[in-house]
Amino acid sequence: MTALLILVMIAVPSACFAWLLRGLDPLGRAMVGVAAALCLLILVPQTMLIVRAWSPTGGLVAVGAICLLLAAAAWWRRPAAGAEAAEPVARHEDEDWIFDE
Repeated sequence: MTALLILVMIAVPSACFAWLLRGLDPLGRAMVGVAAALCLLILVPQTMLIVRAWSPTGGLVAVGAICLLLAAAAWWRRPAAGAEAAEPVARHEDEDWIFDE
């Protein structure tokens, strides 16, 4: 049961962070999402300990609230229905300046 709880506690914030990062490739989104989730899961209890408000239930509620805020921000930033995604303009870097004398 504990392993399942740990998996859920890492997966939910990871998905919320990854949903917020649309510009990265899927592997990059997954890696950043997991790293951000681990940071969140470390910083919430530390903050709660500093303010002397630690409880496991309170930590779960705090992480859940932060995930809800992240999901709301990602939903709010989503493209409008029917709008086409803007194609990134390919830039060709001119590196000739390196060899100028």
